[in-house]
Amino acid sequence: MKVLITRSEPGASKTAEQLSRRGAEPVIAPMLQVQFADEIEVGLSRISALLFTSPNGVRAWLSGRSETDLPAFCVGDATAAAALEAGFSKVRSAGGDANDLIALCEARLVPGRHRLLHLRGAHTAHDIAGALQARGYEVDEAVIYEAVAKNQLPKKAAQLIRQRELAVALFHSQRAAVAFTALVEDADLSDHLNTVIAVAISQAAANGLVRSDWAAVKVAETPNENDMLGRIGFDL
Repeated sequence: MKVLITRSEPGASKTAEQLSRRGAEPVIAPMLQVQFADEIEVGLSRISALLFTSPNGVRAWLSGRSETDLPAFCVGDATAAAALEAGFSKVRSAGGDANDLIALCEARLVPGRHRLLHLRGAHTAHDIAGALQARGYEVDEAVIYEAVAKNQLPKKAAQLIRQRELAVALFHSQRAAVAFTALVEDADLSDHLNTVIAVAISQAAANGLVRSDWAAVKVAETPNENDMLGRIGFDL
């Protein structure tokens, strides 16, 4: 069973390892290219905690800065694992999505006493800073990376779709889903997806797939990779 992985590296290779252990044949074809900021000029003197909403945010921070002593509040377990690997010792995972991260901040941090810094990408699905500011928190933001869509469908992905050899496609973000949809349309392959099952990490990611005619679109019960892989029928 061939499974298309549309996320960027290094996460794509980790997903491929999990699929291989389950007996699937992973095909890595990232839809986005992650570009880190050349410089990260933010002051930390008044910051009580850093907010990360993706592993890319953690990696982007470490590409330009060395500070890992502040608490890291992370949207989910994969982001928390990246923070621990990067050297952060005070790491908390919300274990879910943006709303869970906001709830974690409310449970652990006091409005008016703690100033937060959200280190994020150029494109976000949720205004976390705005939501926390509405709850009385002081929140700064710094855009430290950008995920840029590819301008052409990767050749291996196009070949598998054209020959109807692809069984499943995985989408770890809404932007990857939107980019895939646009590139498939550009390649005139949209009508070749009706035998492919799409598996999305969230409903937001699934919403990026609505223009294509899939065999099925499945959404992880909670926004993590284990739940995504659990939605795949490995007896396909």
